[in-house]
Amino acid sequence: MRGLPTSTATLPLRLLACACIAWAGIAWTANARAADNSARPAHGLIVQLKDAPPHDTALATLEDERLRRVLGAAGVAAAHSRPLGRAAHRLDFGRVLGSDEAGALAAQLRSHPEVEWVVANERERRLVTPSDTLFPATPTTTGQWWLFGVSGSNANALTDRLRGVPGFQSAWGTTTGNAAAIVAVLDTGITAHPDLDAHVLPGYDFVSTVEFANDGNGRDADPSDPGDWVTQADKNNNPTLFGSCDVANSSWHGTDIAGIVAAVTDNAFGVAGINWNGRVLPVRVAGKCGAEVADIVDGMYWAAGLPVSGVPINPNPARVVNISFGGDAACNAAYQTAINDLAAQGVVVVAAAGNEHGSVARPANCSGVVAVAALNRDGFKATYSNFGAQITLATVGGDYRGDGAWGSLLGDDGLLILDNGGTTSPGSPTYSRVFGSSFSAPIVAGAVSLMLSANPNLSVTQIVSGLRISARPHVTSPKIGACSAQNPGRCICSTATCGAGILDATQAVLYALNPSSYVAPAQSPAVIDNADVDAAVALGNDLPPNATTSGGGSTGGGGGGALDLSWLLALAIAVRFVARERGR
Repeated sequence: MRGLPTSTATLPLRLLACACIAWAGIAWTANARAADNSARPAHGLIVQLKDAPPHDTALATLEDERLRRVLGAAGVAAAHSRPLGRAAHRLDFGRVLGSDEAGALAAQLRSHPEVEWVVANERERRLVTPSDTLFPATPTTTGQWWLFGVSGSNANALTDRLRGVPGFQSAWGTTTGNAAAIVAVLDTGITAHPDLDAHVLPGYDFVSTVEFANDGNGRDADPSDPGDWVTQADKNNNPTLFGSCDVANSSWHGTDIAGIVAAVTDNAFGVAGINWNGRVLPVRVAGKCGAEVADIVDGMYWAAGLPVSGVPINPNPARVVNISFGGDAACNAAYQTAINDLAAQGVVVVAAAGNEHGSVARPANCSGVVAVAALNRDGFKATYSNFGAQITLATVGGDYRGDGAWGSLLGDDGLLILDNGGTTSPGSPTYSRVFGSSFSAPIVAGAVSLMLSANPNLSVTQIVSGLRISARPHVTSPKIGACSAQNPGRCICSTATCGAGILDATQAVLYALNPSSYVAPAQSPAVIDNADVDAAVALGNDLPPNATTSGGGSTGGGGGGALDLSWLLALAIAVRFVARERGR
């Protein structure tokens, strides 16, 4: 999925070679303030009883007596209470509570049948803003909006609404991550980039077919990405191998994915990554025309520190494996066996849903995988994203504006990430805006690395459960159709089509701190209902009435989410799709 070219008047996405040379004089280590702040002390608790009357009514005195009775029965009678809000009470224990003690006391209270809810009275921090120069929004660029805090309402223009983002700026107030939570990137390999190099571990090249490898040999200890370009000459000269491949420039897909997770952050330059102190393990499984299942499976085992025939044991086992490649077939036994074996080692697999606005690709459709669908910044399902019952949850992947009615009004400008400027062989390090579920998956993998930074003892079951439990509700709309085979484009997600909800990085990290006592906050879904939607609906469905989708259904009817043919052409040219598995 190639990043979209952008005018240098708005953002220097493709930096000139002379600018790249100048980078060598900059120190690339992260600032020491990227510390792990996962301990969350509490200044007491906040509790509300069931059917509690407002404090300003005649029943307040009786309610105080009921509260004292409940506190005594729950074993926290020593707490001093005072009214808070409409009908809640603050409980003061005369000292600051550690996070474990606060969790235990809250659990005691929640066990009482008259308690509606309990939360810790924690001190909130300001949003953490790294010093990376391309991170903030400016008058000429939206910056790395996909890392910003959740914000906006129907009163805001689309560019000011961030209802689909994970909220990493808030999560960083709890932890900015650590180096031990290693994420393996099974992809095209890695290219040199001064905004990433310090966070890259020694990897391995598993591309076994020399003609696809593009580096003149088969498997070896060099995970460098030589480029995965395919020319018309390749197709003409060897149609057996390359006949079904798409002619395209090199994607630098692995570099893009790695940067999302662990770009060097708070270094006063370039972009920020999710885990400020993170490490990525480059596992090259893809070359020309995609990746073979056998190479992906061996890469999975090696990444987890498990033995692979003829290959040295990986000295830096990963806890998270990201796979942004996929095939349009059911999960097979090779994948499922590997996923099960990795889970037994405590390793979670995160995979992209795919970009054909149809059924979920493999291995995302395998059991036990964290399967990720893509949203736009406002929480719609992105036009291209696959969807279905196998999705675990969804997060932003960008949604190309294009030339169609829906895209121009409801799309966004993509995710700003690091990249490489070469068209075939590696060129200068650059930055680009990209779109695709390929890039949604590492956002979730990065969130998991923050969860493991906060609590390295999490099991795979806890990680998957925590992502689901902590997710925000999907956005809703009275005017835009629900995602279905008949309406597969930009549409409204549900738990049946896009997983448990929208990734909430802040809550996922809070879950990780105390999985047994975590209670998700009550959250109402955002309702999409404003002038942008009115105008888009008025323009109607852009697809011709006889068009069909990769999901097999007709796309006729209203309710939104349409792709016109010009949009699809633009997408094919400008967007880096999840690559398909290719056999020999």
